[in-house]
Amino acid sequence: MNYVLIIEDEAATAAPVKEALEMDGIQVDVANDGNAGLKLFREKVYDLILLDLKLPGLTGEEVLSEIRKEDPFITVIVYTNYSNFADIKRLTNMGIDGYINKGPGADLNELLTVIENKLAPIDENA
Repeated sequence: MNYVLIIEDEAATAAPVKEALEMDGIQVDVANDGNAGLKLFREKVYDLILLDLKLPGLTGEEVLSEIRKEDPFITVIVYTNYSNFADIKRLTNMGIDGYINKGPGADLNELLTVIENKLAPIDENA
């Protein structure tokens, strides 16, 4: 079983993602601010973190920095409304594994596909 941590302050955004992932047999925890997200990350082993950037408490960038200090290998996908190229480049240099815009026109199925692909075991034949 895979474990995903969603760090997202908007319940209306986190809830459908959580529900869809759980329907696929993935266990999901949700934190609604940066501090709570970092606390959950430290208490449990996750396979993937879905991280918003604009959060109460610690920002998503601060959370990412702390996560990378403790685990440079966990998959982190940034899921946010902000799409400034300089920010994305900086986050990529900090070690994100993907970036998905959750703004207008965002596609839940696209997000689920990205997450499931990141969680899929490595195929030796690929």
